[in-house]
Amino acid sequence: MKKKLALMFVAILTVVIALTACGSSAVEPKDAANIAVNTIMFDKDTDKYKDTFGTSATALQKNNKELFTKRLASSLKIKDGSMDSKISELYDAYIKRAKTVAKYTTKVTNDDKKKPTVEISVNGLDMAATQDERLADFKAKVKADPSVEKDVKKTAQAVLDGYQKSVAKARASKKTVQVALNLEANEDQWKIKDDEAFANKLYRAFFTGTAQ
Repeated sequence: MKKKLALMFVAILTVVIALTACGSSAVEPKDAANIAVNTIMFDKDTDKYKDTFGTSATALQKNNKELFTKRLASSLKIKDGSMDSKISELYDAYIKRAKTVAKYTTKVTNDDKKKPTVEISVNGLDMAATQDERLADFKAKVKADPSVEKDVKKTAQAVLDGYQKSVAKARASKKTVQVALNLEANEDQWKIKDDEAFANKLYRAFFTGTAQ
């Protein structure tokens, strides 16, 4: 009798384990997209991100910031890294403001079980609306000190100061920008296809309200 009971418990346990294994699967693509945006852009849902994608988003976040710094320094014609810390501060200001006013929605546009696509619609910061204010601010600095227009580093500092002020007041754009998230099944998790390119498009959409 005891032997039969023991065998029965083993059988029940085996069934429970099998059902649990069969029940474990990746989160829905739409949920995966929300986790990706919240973590990559705003450093939220970090634990969920690791559970969903099997890794952290730290490398993508670092790459985004480095690309932003490199591109802006290049456009300001600063090659010695002297403005990197200031540009880094501006990046943080963009993140903070986007977290406060920017919005996004997600929609599955391809429900393939192994390679779904989720469309992320972003209302990012409307920086175009602050352009006139930034230009007026720069002209005022030049009028007060003409060397600002001739000295590369002074010019860069003036431009960065103008962006810092305008970013802090920027509103969400009324225009929606679409960013596609292509997922690939990876056992009970997901993998983001071309994750660096995706993360880069995402921050541009949130920072500028455009698909540049």
